[in-house]
Amino acid sequence: KTFLSHGGLNGIFEAMYHGVPVVGIPLFGDHYDTMTRVQAKGMGILLEWKKMTEDTLFASLTEVIHNQSYQQQAVKLSTIHKDQPGHPVSRAVYWINYILRHNGADHLRAAIHNVSFYQYFLLDVVLLLLFVVTIAWYFISMLAKYMRKSMRSKEHVGLNGYYQNGTANGKYRKNGHIKHEKKVK
Repeated sequence: KTFLSHGGLNGIFEAMYHGVPVVGIPLFGDHYDTMTRVQAKGMGILLEWKKMTEDTLFASLTEVIHNQSYQQQAVKLSTIHKDQPGHPVSRAVYWINYILRHNGADHLRAAIHNVSFYQYFLLDVVLLLLFVVTIAWYFISMLAKYMRKSMRSKEHVGLNGYYQNGTANGKYRKNGHIKHEKKVK
C-alpha cells in the first residue's frame, strides 16, 4: 500500500505515523519542500505535476508499492517518530505537577509577558524611525529650497549682466507684461 498525497504536512505526518510510503504531487506553498524532504529520507517519490503523465504516475506508484526499501524506511521513521519518553498522559500529569510545585513556574514564561506596551508593539523603534525620516525630509526640503533660490537668482541676471528696478536691464513687469520706458521727444 502507498499514500498518494499533495504533500501537505499533516498528511505526511499521518503517513509517517502509520509507516506508509508516499507518492507526492506538490501543488503550492510548503508542499514542494515537504515532499523534497520525504524523498530525501527515502520514504517516497516526488512527482512534478507539470511534467507528470499517466505513465510516470503509474511507474512511481508501482515503484513505491513493489520496492520494499520505501516501506522499510517509512516503518523506520514511524518508529523514530513514536519513540517518546513515557505516555503523553503521564507527561501531561508531570508538567501539571511541575507547575504546581513551582508556584506557576514563572521561569518558564516567555520574556515577552514582562515588556511594556510600547516595547511590545515596537513603538519606540517606530518613533525613532519617524524622527530620523522627518529630520532627513527637513534637510532635503531645505536643500531643495536653497537650490531653487540660487537657480532663480541666476535667471534674473539681465542680458548685459545687470539687474535693476526688480527686472533685467531696468525694465519692470506690471501685470505680467513688460512695460518699456517712454521715449522723450
